[in-house]
Amino acid sequence: MVRGVGPRLVWLDRGGRLEMAVLWRRSRGSRRQRAVPVLQRVRVSNLLLPCYESVPGRVVFSAPLTWQRLGDGVAEAGPVFAILAGGRDGKFVGNRAHFRDLIRIARGQDQFVYVLPDDRVDGGDTWLGFVRVRSGVWRQLPCPQPQAVYNRIPQRHLERSPVAVRARQTLRERGIPMFNPEYFNKAVLYRVLATSELSHYLPQSTFSITSAALGRMLAQHGGVYLKPVGGSMGHGIMRVERMHSGYRVQVLKKGRTKSLHAANLAEVRQVVKRERIGGAYVMQAAKPLLDWRGHPCDFRVLLQKQNGVWRVVGVGVRAAGDGVITTHVPNGGFIVDADSVLHHHFGPRRGQIAHALERMACACARRIDQYYREQLGEMSMDIGVDREGNLWFFEANSKPMKFDEPEIWRQGLRGTLMHLAERAAAAPAHARR
Repeated sequence: MVRGVGPRLVWLDRGGRLEMAVLWRRSRGSRRQRAVPVLQRVRVSNLLLPCYESVPGRVVFSAPLTWQRLGDGVAEAGPVFAILAGGRDGKFVGNRAHFRDLIRIARGQDQFVYVLPDDRVDGGDTWLGFVRVRSGVWRQLPCPQPQAVYNRIPQRHLERSPVAVRARQTLRERGIPMFNPEYFNKAVLYRVLATSELSHYLPQSTFSITSAALGRMLAQHGGVYLKPVGGSMGHGIMRVERMHSGYRVQVLKKGRTKSLHAANLAEVRQVVKRERIGGAYVMQAAKPLLDWRGHPCDFRVLLQKQNGVWRVVGVGVRAAGDGVITTHVPNGGFIVDADSVLHHHFGPRRGQIAHALERMACACARRIDQYYREQLGEMSMDIGVDREGNLWFFEANSKPMKFDEPEIWRQGLRGTLMHLAERAAAAPAHARR
């Protein structure tokens, strides 16, 4: 592939009619100035588009591409990728800052990425997608079908909607590869790992939250977490711990933690029944984690797959805020340097612990990916480290939130584009036409 001197995909206003074409300027010194095709056609994904060396109309939008092959008067240019978002009422729903950052990196690499609402995935040759024309302004334009799709539908209920289900089905029928297929479910992940050689990384867990089970786990561990299996951002999580007098129950909802007292297990059960959100829960033993200046910490790991191999992109640490039962930054947690935490607790052993953590994260990612038939391309993982250096798997997310560490975030965006390119290259030939 050749970058820097290649074509641009352009949308032209031809007297009120919108035309998609390729602008491919000749090198300096060419005497030919007329707005006629330089080549007969340029193939961009599934479309054969006219090619011009000067603009025969007003340019509404343009995107740089990389040319891939010349021959018989036809060039291939691309790639074209899409971010699958929620689509409602002619708009899209998703993390626009994330989309903006990914699109900006892609433009710098001569790749065209657009936002594809799930209600715009249909049977036509062009699909209506959104491009960012300037800061804060997105415009809907007809776009070539993507050669690979990055699933970022932002909420579980949107992903389960009939519109989203149909969109994913259409992509499968057309042979257009997509990752990641769906949100993770904690119950599924725990069962997948519990039936593997990685089960020793799981804290004791149960999906049967009876009074007897609660009493046994509290007697053994002193504290437990109750987590919604389909939750996110910590919403609905509860922590129960034994105190000198009764029990303390902490509940996190809508970013706020409240603390309640229960005199006995019967009262604990009443509080849990009253405070739980909808859906199933898992009960998990609380572990004495490493702390940073008195604040419990867990390790947030970003993993991506390249050439079929899972690798760690970066590791950050999140510490719980005062009176908060999770380490999520939006819920009051804060960022700590991972090496500083490991050095504080393990000194010269910190490199050994860090290496073991990366090996464990990659092993868990491989096992989870196997369950999902290798349809995954990235995930984040929450891992706990206790004072003895034991590692504990807490959670994995198929739609990682933005990492606050800038370099981890930048590397992750580049890795996303690399994985999209791999998926596109491995797609059936008919999906590229």
